[in-house]
Amino acid sequence: MSWSIDGSNMKDIFIGFILIFLDFNLNLGNSKIGLIPDFAGYLIMINGILEMSEESTLFTKVKPQVTAMAVYSGILYLLDLIGLSTGLGIGYILGIISTVITLYISYNIVMGVIDTEKKYNRSLDAEHLKTIWTFLAVMDILTFALVLIPVVLIICMVVLFIATLYFLIAFNNSKNLYYEIIE
Repeated sequence: MSWSIDGSNMKDIFIGFILIFLDFNLNLGNSKIGLIPDFAGYLIMINGILEMSEESTLFTKVKPQVTAMAVYSGILYLLDLIGLSTGLGIGYILGIISTVITLYISYNIVMGVIDTEKKYNRSLDAEHLKTIWTFLAVMDILTFALVLIPVVLIICMVVLFIATLYFLIAFNNSKNLYYEIIE
């Protein structure tokens, strides 16, 4: 693996975020086929965080969690595929744990972008990215907390989807600003 700046480091993190945050599934009886598997996003993200480790240690800090989530989401993908995950009955708790770990990973990546911005003394629009991440985290928590109030839950899920898209757009902007600095 090359540790040089080849233009794929932030792009890999961005692609990883897309694959992790956007879920589209096809349900066939008890089986669920994830059309955009999370484990692929985590695997791609690992390469990006390793390459970005030269910019900030915060990227390297989350490698164990990203690796664990790649394995976990891969196992969950297989369980969904063969129809066993619906019978586990602990999906809600696993969803909370997965969300907390994903928020931890994304927070450290955002903070790594802030470190990178400081290192180069050039704007990567990192504070804006952090603000959007904070809103995204609040919406994630509300979505789990309001699961018993269906009407409010639907509203929270729609707002969460919009916040996720906005986060991805903001991260893409930070990525593009980063590439302007290093070129």
